[in-house]
Amino acid sequence: MSDVLITRRDLIAGAVGVAIVGAVGGAAKASAGALPPIRPPGGQNESHFIGACIRCNRCRGVCPRDVIVSSDLEEGIINLRTPRLHFRTKMALSYRREEGMDQAAILADPYPSLLAATGEGFCDFCMLCVLNCPTGALTSFDPQTEWIGEAVIEPASCIAFEKLGGCRRCVDYCPFAAITLDENRYPVVDPALCNGCGICENICPSSTYRTYKGEIKRGINIEVTGEIRPL
Repeated sequence: MSDVLITRRDLIAGAVGVAIVGAVGGAAKASAGALPPIRPPGGQNESHFIGACIRCNRCRGVCPRDVIVSSDLEEGIINLRTPRLHFRTKMALSYRREEGMDQAAILADPYPSLLAATGEGFCDFCMLCVLNCPTGALTSFDPQTEWIGEAVIEPASCIAFEKLGGCRRCVDYCPFAAITLDENRYPVVDPALCNGCGICENICPSSTYRTYKGEIKRGINIEVTGEIRPL
């Protein structure tokens, strides 16, 4: 881990956050909900993360994709000001698979394809957040065997379910080939390949074409499942 200086302001902010958590205690923990927010890579051990994070915002400041934000009261008092991933702050502007890279090559080594995506609003697992965490709240993380979340299809919002296969953007943009179409041309997620990078949620057009419904969820969303990633 690189050496990172903690300023007096960081320490004060962290102390305030810890004091809030300690004061509220069990009630705050209960208000956090059954599942934690989607944490940056290395923050999946929630008990360790909450105990070590000082809410200094360094991970958010170094994120090149602008995908790390601070949790607010909607995530519960115990999570207040802790970092979480939010895949809707920016837009992944473009995506291309490297020329000549076939499906087998993508499955064997998906990272060149992921890095070929330009823009913001998704995680490329650069690990700058881990390297710049001054307290070790974010630990080492291997995207090949660990996941930050799983892409989950929301049929009620997914355009493909309404238009009988009329949309396949999540399939085309997934750099890990984790999303395919079934015989009805509905998207299906393979949890063994998905690691929650968020490109699919970022580029899902359901919120653009269906804003009249006022839905919070998109056609596909990254969620914390609380389960171990299948291998």
